[in-house]
Amino acid sequence: MTKLQNMRVIEIPPFRAVSSGPDTFANLFGEGGFGQWMEAHKHLVKDLLYAAPDFMWHEEDDVDQTVWIFAIRDGVTPEDCAPYALITFEGGIWLVATGEDETVENPSKDLRKTVAGMSKWIEKSKAFERDERPGHRGMCHMVGCGAIEKALGFPQQEVFLPIKIKEKA
Repeated sequence: MTKLQNMRVIEIPPFRAVSSGPDTFANLFGEGGFGQWMEAHKHLVKDLLYAAPDFMWHEEDDVDQTVWIFAIRDGVTPEDCAPYALITFEGGIWLVATGEDETVENPSKDLRKTVAGMSKWIEKSKAFERDERPGHRGMCHMVGCGAIEKALGFPQQEVFLPIKIKEKA
């Protein structure tokens, strides 16, 4: 087995979430977008001890179409989520690593190197392979926004690549 090289393999169980549906970053984070809607609807978000209950991914290879989801509390209804969709996130097994996010203000290439290292690990793994089922996407999640980001001097992004256990021949 190839060592994890500062990555981890986790299982995310299925969960209910409110979804932005495919949209642009400008719309997600703009006036009246999903981000503002979520700020006003934090009471729907599932309480967690660690990390935030949200993920983002691009639809297919179109980096202009991003989906953003938040895990929600039990008892939340589709009407509570309107105009956004209430979905069930399928869950699965993920290879996870954290890198320095690349932004206009922070043109670091660390995140690209992180993803390349993760892909190489999957290719060499004797136990895992990519999980390329429809609907399974590489995802990301911002870590330690605010005071932690300010202290570090850069934003962190956690990357999740879908994997599955290799079937024995």
